Amino acid sequence: MTKDRLDRKTGKTSRGRPPSKELAAERAEREGGGRNWDARQVADLIDLSELTVKRMARRGKIPAVKVGRGWEFPPAKVRAWYTGEPVELPKRPPPKRRRSRARGKARPKRK
Repeated sequence: MTKDRLDRKTGKTSRGRPPSKELAAERAEREGGGRNWDARQVADLIDLSELTVKRMARRGKIPAVKVGRGWEFPPAKVRAWYTGEPVELPKRPPPKRRRSRARGKARPKRK
C-alpha cells in the first residue's frame, strides 16, 4: 500500500500529523478560550516541522513563552509575526554549546 493511500485510509497527513483542518479548528478553539498555541499548531500554520518551530523559539526568532520544559505561543503575536507586522521579540541568549571531552584522557591537575 502506498503512503498516500495509507494516509487517506487512516485520516492522517504525512509525518503522522492530523489534517490541517483539524489543527485549524483546534487553534481557533484555543484562541477563543484565551489559551496559547503549542508548537504543533504553529508548525501547521507556518508549514514547518514542530522541531524547527521549537528551535526558532529557543533562538528568539518567533514570539514564544517558555513554560516549564515546553514552549507556548501567543496567538496574536504569532499571527502578527507571520503577516510581517513588527513584533517585539524577547531577547534570549544564544543556546549554550555543549563541550565534549576527549574520552580516555584525564584532566590536567590544577596547581
